[in-house]
Amino acid sequence: MTGVQTCALPISVFGALLFGLVVQVLVVFGQVQRAALATASASRDVGRAVEASTTAPEAAWRARAAAVAAATDHGLDADALDVRVSPGRDRGALVRVEVSTTIPIVDVPLLRSFLAGASIPVSTSHAVRLDRYASAP
Repeated sequence: MTGVQTCALPISVFGALLFGLVVQVLVVFGQVQRAALATASASRDVGRAVEASTTAPEAAWRARAAAVAAATDHGLDADALDVRVSPGRDRGALVRVEVSTTIPIVDVPLLRSFLAGASIPVSTSHAVRLDRYASAP
């Protein structure tokens, strides 16, 4: 009878550690989903902003505002998204927008020191064709 009682403690400790790991994995999946939604929204909105602008400085300002809005709408920091827009403002040109960010895998204070660089990259791209009949600025 005593053998069964002494075995209960290690099993309960193992179960608690396993439960903590499962919760951490679920949290990371939620963060990755949030980042995927934010990057997809930002790439689409930046593409629309660039297409609607008439000058390059206006396009850069609108693209930055759209990226910040998408990041904050999805609970990310304003500077969390890295936005790259292909150059070219010619009529009928295809403008490609790429948005990326990284999500840290481990957010537990004790494990953060061991797995400092562990992260998941999340990126999306969107292509927009500029109006070929638009007036030149």
